[in-house]
Amino acid sequence: MDIPRSFRKTLLAHLPYAVNEDFTAADDLAALGLNSMGLVQLLTDLEETFGLELPDELITEETFATAGSLWATVAELVPAGQFSDA
Repeated sequence: MDIPRSFRKTLLAHLPYAVNEDFTAADDLAALGLNSMGLVQLLTDLEETFGLELPDELITEETFATAGSLWATVAELVPAGQFSDA
């Protein structure tokens, strides 16, 4: 799964244990340091940066489990072509 650089950059700001953008889609976000406070901040950043609104029903453990699961959710909510840096 290719995760666009712009998404990686936004996500990286909330992962204190990730050294750079080289995390994989399978990497566990909690293991990379995402906690409940960071999740709220990440959600706000994603909504502001990419102009989307994550519906309450998608704010689940499964959505925020891995970089890939979060990207899969976000990718369905943004307009096609917005992530041209994949």
